[in-house]
Amino acid sequence: MSLAVLALVVAFAAGVNSYVNNWDQPLLYACHGGQVLRSVYSIHSNSAEDRRWRFSCGAAPSSAAPNNCFWTGYVNTWDEPVNFMCPANYVIAGIQSYHSNSAEDRRTNFKCCSQSGYKTYSCSLTSYLQGFDRPLDYTVPSGKVLAGWASVHSNRAEDRRHKMLVCNYGRLVPAS
Repeated sequence: MSLAVLALVVAFAAGVNSYVNNWDQPLLYACHGGQVLRSVYSIHSNSAEDRRWRFSCGAAPSSAAPNNCFWTGYVNTWDEPVNFMCPANYVIAGIQSYHSNSAEDRRTNFKCCSQSGYKTYSCSLTSYLQGFDRPLDYTVPSGKVLAGWASVHSNRAEDRRHKMLVCNYGRLVPAS
């Protein structure tokens, strides 16, 4: 393998594994080109009382390429639960948040996308994916999409526990 190709591989791998935000800093991550959010990883710092995040995008199931997108606006206030679901037939393709040192919490905004002729169906909510102060490591199961996100905040831990709403995603079947 040439040195240039090796350098590109290392640079790409580093970018995939890079955190999107630093402690106490804003976060913005958006999938493009019809891709959807495929994985979520986060660690918590007790000294910063914040999380660093990394994500990956990938193809949607059923050869879909959702590209009709919008940002929701912030879906929570400080210390309050997040109970968010994209509108019917939309999937999550991005996330944005900002941190408050006084609240030691984040407000969150999601990018939802759809594709004409495709629908979400047979959705289910995961159990909590991590304990307070623990790493979160979640990959959307093959053939499914992320369509919602839920979390609760603990003032004692100054952290959130997270659940994900995952759905099948496929072509609408015309009525006969």
